Amino acid sequence: MERKIEDWFGSMRMVQPEQKTESRRVNADEGLAGRPVVDEIDYDENCFRIYDSTQYNYAINVTWFREMYGGRGVFETAWGIVKQIDADERRFLLVSDWDSVWIRVEDVVRVTKSFTG
Repeated sequence: MERKIEDWFGSMRMVQPEQKTESRRVNADEGLAGRPVVDEIDYDENCFRIYDSTQYNYAINVTWFREMYGGRGVFETAWGIVKQIDADERRFLLVSDWDSVWIRVEDVVRVTKSFTG
């Protein structure tokens, strides 16, 4: 027993602005990840590689967590040499051929030595 809809616009449900914003927030949350837990051994190894990059002037790959909101965010990766360490603010300056970025030590997830060339 199907009924033919003659007025398409009259049969559509109106979406409230609150529903729209909630829908957008839920869709945005789907692409975000939770903050990872880095154990003490990995944290120490990451700090060692960061300091080692400044001392011996070699490139490293750094993956860190950038929080968007509510403890959820995205992972970013960059390549470069650590040129400066700011101990007061617990961050370091990673410089590559085309970019430089300050990264907080607490946000670092993984540091690997870059074998290029």
